[in-house]
Amino acid sequence: WQTTRVTIRERTKFMFDNDLFSDVKFVVPKAVGETESKQVISAHKLVLSISSPVFEAMFYGELAETTDTIELPDCEYDSLLELFRFVYSDEVNLSGSNVMGILYLAKKYILPSLTDRCIEYLRNNLDPSNVFSILPSAENYQEKTLVDQCWKLIDEQTEEVVKSDEFAKIERSLLEAVVMRDTLKIEEIELFKAVDLWATKQCEKQGLASDGVTKRRIL
Repeated sequence: WQTTRVTIRERTKFMFDNDLFSDVKFVVPKAVGETESKQVISAHKLVLSISSPVFEAMFYGELAETTDTIELPDCEYDSLLELFRFVYSDEVNLSGSNVMGILYLAKKYILPSLTDRCIEYLRNNLDPSNVFSILPSAENYQEKTLVDQCWKLIDEQTEEVVKSDEFAKIERSLLEAVVMRDTLKIEEIELFKAVDLWATKQCEKQGLASDGVTKRRIL
């Protein structure tokens, strides 16, 4: 197989998720419907270490792992697989369902080029239905350009974003940040209705009666 792949990229790509010469395995959770199982991804310490300083420290540092099997309970199988795909081939399959998990791992393992790919994907696919799921992560990761784009969309398409399913799930601190803005394009009564619905959803979440007294206390 080595003689049929003329570039180092092609040969490295062939080693992606391949037991051949593998010297480390990652065990990660994988959700299938409502059940969760564990999946194994075969990898190569050298390939991972020349791409990530975190993996270098993990495998070759003073406190290097002594086991060849590493469990990572903080990530999904599909996200880690795409992270490794990028490391081995410079390719990544991003989607709305996996981009946040991949971004988390790209930050965790200090892969700035993959982080940039994720941020670019989020910027290109930002819309009223997902802005409130993207904004908190963008702020957490201090991605100012993406944060600014989120707020610009909220300002310009306020009525659509407050009617999204995600708006009813946002944290109270984000709700406060929204209603305090002077740049929203929405009638005040429509914003009031959206906030009232948010309070109703909070009551339901906490198992409380969604009457005026309870909603006012929550707000």
